[in-house]
Amino acid sequence: MSRFVSVPGRTLKGMGTHDSENAANAAAAQAAGWPELDGSEKQIPWGITARANKVREMEATAMDDTQKNRWREALLRETRAGAWIDYREHPWQAAALANLNAEELDALRG
Repeated sequence: MSRFVSVPGRTLKGMGTHDSENAANAAAAQAAGWPELDGSEKQIPWGITARANKVREMEATAMDDTQKNRWREALLRETRAGAWIDYREHPWQAAALANLNAEELDALRG
């Protein structure tokens, strides 16, 4: 039996028992205006959930809203589902730092 996850603009094969979680994360990402992810039919639903988990991890920190907005922007620059899958076992900062632009990196260096 084939399971599917709805992603804006396409229907993708899901991950079985994780279909409802992936679908909920895809709907929330679309509602929030987050960019779509690129990747295979299997990677995209998984990547969407991995990205949502990292953003939630960042949101749970004690940073002020200005800092959270800045870091969220950096996180959401990553649009490769495979990268989000790779980041799933790392702290949110790994994905954020990998997506800072040169100006942002210079500002961190002081």
